[in-house]
Order: sequence, then structure tokens, then C-alpha cells
Amino acid sequence: MAQHPNSARFHELLKEIGDLHNKKQVDYGKDDDPFANVRSSKEWGVAPWIGALIRLNDKVKRLQAFALKGSLANEGVDDSLRDIAVYALISLVLYEQQSKDNSPNAAVELFKQITASSTIRFTEDQ
Repeated sequence: MAQHPNSARFHELLKEIGDLHNKKQVDYGKDDDPFANVRSSKEWGVAPWIGALIRLNDKVKRLQAFALKGSLANEGVDDSLRDIAVYALISLVLYEQQSKDNSPNAAVELFKQITASSTIRFTEDQ
């Protein structure tokens, strides 16, 4: 059965994103850890998987600026979208590693980390 063109493109992009990660990790990672740069957030008291989400959020902010202004001075929309996908996958890998390494109460501890480092506050009027 033939693959729908949208699914075919989706899988092409997955390969491109994997290639992008391999290319960039040469500059940012280490031979023994391709996520070394992202893991460095731990030096600041931020779990590495959350550090990846912070970097992802920077890309989201760029896209928000594009949506408001209609242009970006440096990196393009396509690049930012690809970077978001890469950071999401890096975050997932790091989250899985942390969850596997933690005690049975890992979910509770991770939630505490997120809420402690979050700038999002919920109020009754939201």
C-alpha cells in the first residue's frame, strides 16, 4: 500500500532531524555524550530534560516573534521548527533516563522540580 504524501514527508523530516542532531552534536556534545551541552543545565540546578525544554521554549519565542512581526532577523522559521523537534526528542530521552534512574517516587519529584522552576503561576481568575 502506498504511503500518503504527508506521511512520506513526515518520515523524510524525521530522517532530516536525526541528521541535524548528528551534525550539531559534533559542535555541542562530547564523544561519550551527545547531550553534554543540554545536561549542563544540571550545573544550574535544572534537570537536563527541563533544560532541553527551556531551549525549546526559546525557539517557540522566536516563532511567536515571527507570528507577530512577520519576519526574523537571523534563523528562519523552518530552522526553529526543526530545532523544536530535536529539543523535544532530546528532552524525552533525558526524561526517560532520569525516570529510569530515580526511585519509585520519581514522578512526584519531577513534578516538584517543574513547579519549583516554573514561571507559570495559576490563579483563580484564569
